[in-house]
Amino acid sequence: MNTTNTPLVSVVVITYNSSKFVIETLESVKAQTWKNIELIVSDDASTDCTVQLCSDWIGANKSHFFTTKLITVPRNTGIPSNINRGLRAATGDWVKMLSGDDKLMGNCIADNFEYASRFPDASFIISDVREIDENSVLIRDKVINDGVIFFANLPSAKKQLKNYSRWPVFLNTPTFFCKKEIWEMSGYCDEEFRIYDDMTAVLNVMAQGVKLHYMNKPTVEYRIYPSSISRSVKVDDIREKEAYRIFKKYQTQHLNIFNPLDLSVYYENWLRFKYKGFNGRKGVAYLRKLSLYYWYLRMSGVKTY
Repeated sequence: MNTTNTPLVSVVVITYNSSKFVIETLESVKAQTWKNIELIVSDDASTDCTVQLCSDWIGANKSHFFTTKLITVPRNTGIPSNINRGLRAATGDWVKMLSGDDKLMGNCIADNFEYASRFPDASFIISDVREIDENSVLIRDKVINDGVIFFANLPSAKKQLKNYSRWPVFLNTPTFFCKKEIWEMSGYCDEEFRIYDDMTAVLNVMAQGVKLHYMNKPTVEYRIYPSSISRSVKVDDIREKEAYRIFKKYQTQHLNIFNPLDLSVYYENWLRFKYKGFNGRKGVAYLRKLSLYYWYLRMSGVKTY
């Protein structure tokens, strides 16, 4: 194939029992207007026909890519480990991550490079999403997140790290577009965890002095459906336990109990993880309003906190 477009982009597709959607995902990578792409599919021991579907599709479509790789393992290891296998296999200058149930919009990679050309210091870019349902029907054309806007407007990686340690605002992982070297220098995702990949990775990246840039444009179609790992109630308990461990292992490194805002963050996390309530009543929505950080964000224009 003609690879006159440079640089090479590694698109890392993460799969686990993704047979219902993965062909749509792969077709969206193939349909990119940017043509110099390395396609990597990393599967985490799917028990359905995901691997066979991917193998057959890659065999029929590999001429559309600079190179293709299909990575499989004998047992399930969790999301961070699966992502890391794909990232470590990447040889492109830039890396685009994608779950096996989401879709890239046609100009996704080209739009990210257009942004990077306007902001040469941007080595880690996040963007917006469109939401689709399990039948690929559009739910919302553009998802506005005022927390992301507040976070992205902070002037330095140091300030972003501080505020993300206080509140890990939801950054949609499928929109991440960054230089391969960023993942290498930050140590990839923390494989101590099985569900959370984005929080530890973002904290590690910013700790290296890398500022996250925000492109105010949708580049990914993000699929919303009840059985997705991000919404499944079956893993709520695991999700909460991991979130608390991340708070203790990572976030508290950047918090100071003598700082009033930081102290209120400790209070909020006590409410979330340890507070049991009285006589079956918790009233967390009201108790959060006693937090100084809550009012700091409200006064900063973040209404969804």
